[in-house]
Amino acid sequence: MTEPQRDQTPERVPERQAAVGSRRDEDLEEAVFKRGMLRRVPWWLWALLAVGALVGLGIAPGGMKQEFDVAKEFTLDPIIHLPKIGPFDLSVTKAVIYLWIALAIILVVSLLIRRSLKLEPSRFQFAMETMYELARNGIVGSVMKTGQETWFPYIGAVFFFVLVTNLIGLVPLPLGEHHALSFYTATANLYVTVTLALFTFGFTHYAGIRKHGFGNYIRSWMPQGAPPVLKQVIFFIHAISELFRLVSLSVRLFANMLAGHAILAVFFAMALIFQSYLAALVLQGGSVLIYLFEIFVAFIQAFIFAILSAVYIGGAMEEGH
Repeated sequence: MTEPQRDQTPERVPERQAAVGSRRDEDLEEAVFKRGMLRRVPWWLWALLAVGALVGLGIAPGGMKQEFDVAKEFTLDPIIHLPKIGPFDLSVTKAVIYLWIALAIILVVSLLIRRSLKLEPSRFQFAMETMYELARNGIVGSVMKTGQETWFPYIGAVFFFVLVTNLIGLVPLPLGEHHALSFYTATANLYVTVTLALFTFGFTHYAGIRKHGFGNYIRSWMPQGAPPVLKQVIFFIHAISELFRLVSLSVRLFANMLAGHAILAVFFAMALIFQSYLAALVLQGGSVLIYLFEIFVAFIQAFIFAILSAVYIGGAMEEGH
């Protein structure tokens, strides 16, 4: 580079900066002008445009009519065929796949938490610690007077397993009819919820027998000092109530999760059946609200199942049970 060129280069820098600044000012003025023009548009014109758009959506044809069977979304057809053992079919269905996915997520997250523990927790670690405190103090610590350290691993495992299983059911996976995306949750299967309830049922009576002994635990079902006939009646009523605990614990979770996913499927089916973009827009908007509500239901149902399990196990260990 020659000396004249070196002398001219510093002089061109302010000119280029001034040119860039002027272009920025012009773009800013143009944006402010457009925003001001939009503000000057009267509200009734916006309302008229919105009504016109809705009328257009209502009049416009919705395309070809399609069929959607809601019941098939909950039919458990075998995905991986395996041999039967007597009356038991060991084939893998989408309910089993959802359970595998939930278990894999829990294992992976547990390993990540274990490897990333810090004295100054990250946002992820803080969120996991909050959930842990909820399970330990908000569920087990709030309802169990004794045996908290012994039974927290089970109660915590049930809480997180049901929670993750419920949330996975809100993620569309290609496990529907003809491998289409669909919503399904393993806790909408009665066999799954009954199995979980059987664990709580078995651990409840195991904890009571271990604490008081078999004879004292059975006698605690009958009030002391009552006439023999009344003792037998109360014992029978208490035995029936124990069975109804098993039924209510399993059916409550099953029914709530099934109902939410069924409503989502119905809204989606109605959007396909009605040949109207307006109806589809309204129904899909409603399905979004239901979806958000189902996230809350997923948390609350996991909390209810875990806290009832803690209540039953804690009650069996109390002297006055």
